[in-house]
Amino acid sequence: MNNSLLFLIAASLGLGYAQTTTSECDYKWITQPIDHFGLTNGTFQQRYSIFDNFYKPGGPIMFFQGEESWYLDCVNTTVMYEYAKQLNGLAVSLEHRYFGQSLPFGQDSHSSSNMKFLTLDNVMADAVSLVEHIKETYNGASDSKAIVASGSYGGFLAAAFRLNHPDTFFGSLASAGPVRSFSNSSDPDTYNWWRWVNRVYLDRSKEASDKIKNAFNVLQKRLVSLGVANLKQELNLCSTPSANDTVGNMQLVIAMTNVYSFATELNYPTVKPGRSPVANPLDKIINITLEETDPIQVLNRTFWLWFGAPGLSHASCFNHTDPNFIRTGVPLIETAPFDYITCTYVPLKSSNIPDGTIFPPLLTASDSQPQGCQLLYGVTPMTQQEIDQRYHFSPDEIRNSTRIIWSNAEYDPTSAVSVDYLPLSTDPCASRMILTSDMAHREDLFLPDASDSEPLTQLRNKEVQIFKEWLEFC
Repeated sequence: MNNSLLFLIAASLGLGYAQTTTSECDYKWITQPIDHFGLTNGTFQQRYSIFDNFYKPGGPIMFFQGEESWYLDCVNTTVMYEYAKQLNGLAVSLEHRYFGQSLPFGQDSHSSSNMKFLTLDNVMADAVSLVEHIKETYNGASDSKAIVASGSYGGFLAAAFRLNHPDTFFGSLASAGPVRSFSNSSDPDTYNWWRWVNRVYLDRSKEASDKIKNAFNVLQKRLVSLGVANLKQELNLCSTPSANDTVGNMQLVIAMTNVYSFATELNYPTVKPGRSPVANPLDKIINITLEETDPIQVLNRTFWLWFGAPGLSHASCFNHTDPNFIRTGVPLIETAPFDYITCTYVPLKSSNIPDGTIFPPLLTASDSQPQGCQLLYGVTPMTQQEIDQRYHFSPDEIRNSTRIIWSNAEYDPTSAVSVDYLPLSTDPCASRMILTSDMAHREDLFLPDASDSEPLTQLRNKEVQIFKEWLEFC
């Protein structure tokens, strides 16, 4: 399986990076069935956080669905806390089953046999169960309307909750939801991720883009030349490369290419620990490229801008022969359960790089992911058609849906595999897609702070206004 399947979409893939530590958040637990549909009788404890500081009876339940991180965001570090404040609602966040501390089988939860209960139906049922619990335990909440939000893979979940459980989830904010990326390499849409990355760099600087393209051309020639061994020092590799090591050299090129995608997707104005180790990485890469005269150093300095920065992704050298090295680039993703998810109901497929971009072309065989999933877990990923039909993600159902905000961002290549168009409607309850300039991957879900751009602030104002409109007129 191609590692970029995880990190070029998920990175995350949608993690909210909390400033509140575990000890500062009053986490609670709810008892959930390991399987909501009777395939086993066991239960487990699922973690959540809830704040009622602003709640008035009847106010909405602002529900943040945890994503693919080993750390649950305390809800007061997400935008749903701010929206609860403005809407007199409850603010809630729920940890995703099999992630963090919400482990159905304890330390054995990530074995292949035990992960069979990590299904989309169970994930949705967990959220429904918590909403029902809140409505039963909070005064005046029995008729409260729940609005769910999440990002990236979580954006897919937020939409799925609304499309499949409309009686429980009144509305949804699906930020950077990759709902059009479940296919194989014969589908031209699987190339859209890198077309988007390519366009971001071209729009930023044609001169820098040309230099990046030339740098990769030079690197590929060096990897098959007599001077390949010198790259160990020039790129700070952990081992000396060989012209005969086709696989290792391909991994070297892919890892260096992925940094350019990280820098667009995660182009935040401040460091986000576990996600982006450097602030404004896109501008920094453009500046490095324009000032550097050595093509190999264009790539080297860009790579170490990311992996040389302090934080969890810091490395002392680049182990280019280790296919898992690139996973350290976004270290808050809990890879074991997320690998299983990408082998079942979210078979992310966006690693194909077409000819004509500034990056080296890459084609992943259409059968490589199903073969890998069969080998690892004995499962076959669902197809786009199967997901669309079973979980109501067909183009017609998305176009005719109500009360979903599809939030996409200028820098974020996930926008290329999300909902890109919805027809205009006079219905105030109709779903809508919003593309925001000067915004990175699901950035609207972070708690507002002084570093926010003006378009991001305007987007959040628009989102809460839409919620008010829905709550009043729908």
